[in-house]
Amino acid sequence: MNNLFLRFYAGIVVALALAAVLVVGSAARRTHPSTASPAELEAQAAQIAEHYVELTDGNHWLMQEALRAHPPEQWESVVARWQPHFRYPIELRSAPDVLEPEMPAFTRRRLEAGEKAAWVRARGPASEHLVLYLPLEGSGRVLVQDLDLGPPVEVLIELFGRDLVVLLLLLGLAILVLTRPIARHVNRLADAASTLGDGRLDARVNTSAPEPVAHLARCFNAMAERLERSADEQQATLQAISHELRTPIARLHFALEASAAAIEAKEARVHLDGMAKDVGEMEALVEELLAYARLQPGAPPLEAVTLDLVDLVEGVVQDLAPLSPNLSIEIDAPAPAVAVGDPRHLRRAVCNLVRNAQRHARARVIVRVSAGARAVVMVDDDGPGIPPEQRARIFLPFERLDASRSRSTGGHGLGLAIVHRVMQAHAGCASAESSDLGGARLILSWPGPAETRVER
Repeated sequence: MNNLFLRFYAGIVVALALAAVLVVGSAARRTHPSTASPAELEAQAAQIAEHYVELTDGNHWLMQEALRAHPPEQWESVVARWQPHFRYPIELRSAPDVLEPEMPAFTRRRLEAGEKAAWVRARGPASEHLVLYLPLEGSGRVLVQDLDLGPPVEVLIELFGRDLVVLLLLLGLAILVLTRPIARHVNRLADAASTLGDGRLDARVNTSAPEPVAHLARCFNAMAERLERSADEQQATLQAISHELRTPIARLHFALEASAAAIEAKEARVHLDGMAKDVGEMEALVEELLAYARLQPGAPPLEAVTLDLVDLVEGVVQDLAPLSPNLSIEIDAPAPAVAVGDPRHLRRAVCNLVRNAQRHARARVIVRVSAGARAVVMVDDDGPGIPPEQRARIFLPFERLDASRSRSTGGHGLGLAIVHRVMQAHAGCASAESSDLGGARLILSWPGPAETRVER
């Protein structure tokens, strides 16, 4: 808001200043038009000078009469006594000395004829420099008065300073009144865009705003509706495909079991066992797809309860430890560690982290748990680790760092993506770092009991 106000205010003040310069310049051009010929300009200057000569004629008469009352040799002292009473220089000069090379021809002619003359030179849009010449008859000397016409800067400030301050204050108030509603609507639009970027596809903005902000709000709402509709269609399609796959997979399981019981040939049973394994992998993939789809942003909120993280982690380790008998899986945790969240989804997230560590660890895995302002679960392994530039990628769906897709080095690429969505649903985050064991450290972090807000 402050930035918008200052930009508008500075812009309008600059525009007013430029307008004033243009107006004054235009007036100056009308007074001294650039299209006029030299003869026309000289005639105009002569007319202005004649005006000043006539305007000061009475003053010149008084000065001349006062000087004639004294002998010529005392005129210098008389003019010196006058000087303190004048706000501009006055002096007596010889007639030849006042004739300057750049003096206009009409002024020179009058002085050479012994007549009163004036020389007007423009100093600015609001002021002029005026030199008045009074030839003193029979003396060969000229009384010269050198003065500036127009108000000085301090007088202009005194006359217009307060009005200018009031004008600027009123201008600022008007700009504030005009820009505040626009800033408010734009901030709401920015908040809605941020909410949409966080995955809340139901974010909308009020369109009752002045144009063109209202048009921008309508475009935003239309875009958000298309995104939400596309996401809903994608989620519905994913769930439909997953559910449709369950039935043929179940039938394949049944047929394979029946075939294995009926066929005694050892070679046939090996093929059937391989087929059963492939079907099992398909089933696991379908389950992961369903879990990932259920955690889609915008889905119904999770059910948060108070739980003991230590019990949850111990249960996960107890279930998964037999899958890697050559690994040492340790738990470093206080007892108890109270947290708030959805037990089923948190268990799934911790399980995926431990399984990931089991796939990559060489000999040791440590699961650390802490609870307080934030609940934290860290899983460290002594495997090859994750390059820093690729740590954000591992939480993307179907993203695996190894070039091959073999089951020996990883799953389907949805495990850590599900972890990421579980943390999003708990208003937390999942991240990767380097481990003290030399491998990778995967971290789950979400608000503790005092701050937990489980949502999409």
